[in-house]
Amino acid sequence: MILIDTDVLIDFESYDFDPSKIYTASMLSRAELELGVNRAPNAIERQARQARLATLDTVIGWLPFDRDASVGYGVVAGGSTVLGARLRNKDALIAGHAYSLGLTILTRNVSDFAPFSAFVTVATPTLRALEA
Repeated sequence: MILIDTDVLIDFESYDFDPSKIYTASMLSRAELELGVNRAPNAIERQARQARLATLDTVIGWLPFDRDASVGYGVVAGGSTVLGARLRNKDALIAGHAYSLGLTILTRNVSDFAPFSAFVTVATPTLRALEA
């Protein structure tokens, strides 16, 4: 199973996904997307973001951030700071969630998850081919 990071969810339709794999996302990413809806610069953009989120709600199985995920967060955040990494909480929370479930993280921002590479596997998405 693959945990999709927020940056990929934002442009979900731009990527190809392997049909042989199961994709999911953290409810933390959904919360970030809700924030994006509410920070939209105008009503038109807000409506577009709400529509994208509604579409994602139909295709993504959102994983709750539960006790096991909080334990995972403690492991990856604590372990990364012991190694001297600068902690970015949102990324550490997502990494902890993935760690707790043994999932690979699919992100465009691989460097954001580098501090957690001892704990989780990170992959990059494949852009959908442009149609001629």
